[in-house]
Amino acid sequence: MVYLSGVDEELEGYMVWGVIVLGYLLGSIPFPYIAGRLFKGVDIRTVGTKNMGAHNVMLEVGRGVGIAVVLLDMSKGALPVLVAHWLGLPDWTAPLAGVAAVLGHNFPLFLGFRGGRGLATSIGVVLALMPWEAFIAAVVLGVLYILITHSISFSAIVSLILLSLLAWWRGRPLVCIIAPLALLAVMGIKMVPEALRLWRSAEGKRDLILNRFIFNREARI
Repeated sequence: MVYLSGVDEELEGYMVWGVIVLGYLLGSIPFPYIAGRLFKGVDIRTVGTKNMGAHNVMLEVGRGVGIAVVLLDMSKGALPVLVAHWLGLPDWTAPLAGVAAVLGHNFPLFLGFRGGRGLATSIGVVLALMPWEAFIAAVVLGVLYILITHSISFSAIVSLILLSLLAWWRGRPLVCIIAPLALLAVMGIKMVPEALRLWRSAEGKRDLILNRFIFNREARI
């Protein structure tokens, strides 16, 4: 780790903003879009679930390619966090750089700000910030997804809330407690408009909540 105790405040400020901008630019690299174009010649945002995410890549391009995209998207979130730690920047820099990476994935500079929901990138952020707590939350996410809901979005929401509670319980700094909730808010920017659109067009509101948002089944709309 590099410590910057001898660096003047102005230079440190530039480095902080540099890492945050780095996070956004890394997040803007559209690995799902690149994979769709490279391996199947499609715009992943126009096929399947129309979400620019690894899950859609798995469905439309292939499981192996989708797994590779998951790892690449996770690395986008982890790298700026690790760089901030390595440089010894203020504690709040790492989570803010991670949030910037998720913003980059969801609103990528290179694709007209039309991106995905940021789940894999968020996982990378929290793994780099709080490995043990994130591991526990990831296990919960996996159990919810595989055994109960089959909805990655709903499982992620529960897991991020759990992660924030775990961070509080283990006495983590306030920035680590807030970070999962900030990531959830960034994901919500993309998820809430879709939810409202489906809600307005759905005939059965109860069926919509149970099927589409919790159990990831098709609801009658």
